[in-house]
Amino acid sequence: MYDNNKWAVYSSGVFYEIVKHKRNKYMQLLLAICLVTLLTGGMPLIAFSQNMSVQGKIRLKGQVQLPSNVVMPEVKLDVVLLKFVLNTEGQVTPIGPQARLKTDAEGNFEFLNIIPDLRAGYQIGTRVEGKLYSSKVFFIKAGETLIQKNIIIPGISTAVGKLETYRASIVIESGLGTVTVTEVLALSNSSADRIDTKNQPLKQKLPEGIENFRMMETNSGAVIKHYLEDNVLIIEHVFPTGNSQIIYQYLLPGWFGSLEMNREFNLSLDKVDVLTPEGYLQIKSEQLTFSDKQSFNDITYLTWKTKVSDSNLLTFTISNVPVTSLQYSIVSGVVLLLLFTTVALFFQFRLNYKKRPEKSTS
Repeated sequence: MYDNNKWAVYSSGVFYEIVKHKRNKYMQLLLAICLVTLLTGGMPLIAFSQNMSVQGKIRLKGQVQLPSNVVMPEVKLDVVLLKFVLNTEGQVTPIGPQARLKTDAEGNFEFLNIIPDLRAGYQIGTRVEGKLYSSKVFFIKAGETLIQKNIIIPGISTAVGKLETYRASIVIESGLGTVTVTEVLALSNSSADRIDTKNQPLKQKLPEGIENFRMMETNSGAVIKHYLEDNVLIIEHVFPTGNSQIIYQYLLPGWFGSLEMNREFNLSLDKVDVLTPEGYLQIKSEQLTFSDKQSFNDITYLTWKTKVSDSNLLTFTISNVPVTSLQYSIVSGVVLLLLFTTVALFFQFRLNYKKRPEKSTS
């Protein structure tokens, strides 16, 4: 009995030691797993947090470089840091200024502690004499701590010869008794300076008989100074460097559903496109060749290309223009007048015919 109890106590003690040993082994294994996880999986997290702390110390410095004839204002210049991201539809969207500061007397500036977003684009901009100037969009690379970007304010030149119209598009839309013509002129300034056309204005010879001319504002909101002399458009404007556009509209009246348009250009006709919404107007010309269909804002446009020609005069007819009630009334009036005239002539003829026999018998 004693031996059995002794054995039972011994057995229970051995079991306790086995359980204790296994528990210690389990704890050691758990600690080893945690250590390995920390070394393999946790280190990237530590490195990432350290990398983010380094990225948070990014500096952006540069200079607003003014032309020689522009003086730095006493209040200095405001420089704004902008950020652009892709929205859920894949479109580039600005999310507002990220920082703002003033330059020193030499135009130098420096942004400190920029919080980076490696998936976003950035741009710096300022206003000089009321006009907005910006740098090109740039991106922050991983590991960068200093970015240098300048804002170059171009000077003003009168070298109009370096300003070229390289493309023209005419969009024709239907109206009641008229067509609305929108012209888009694409220009390129190949010089490093802005070009002022005040002393040598640009001229565009528009079709005769245009009505309700309207010049559109530029993308920056600037108003283009212009005036019309008969059907010649004269433009006095300071054009920026690189590419820009001039957009304007006017009306052309139709007569009984059709009209002829004659437009003289200052560039080769093969650089001219004609567009009109599908299903409304019909355009015919031996100078035009149908190209394809294009969609803008859920509207499908028919596109024609102009053939290469020695002439710079484009002529085409436009039909299916809706007729106004006034034109219908004129047609009705003309028909009634013709009918009345015909009836009057008929009775006049009969009256003269009846009088002839009476004269012969007497």
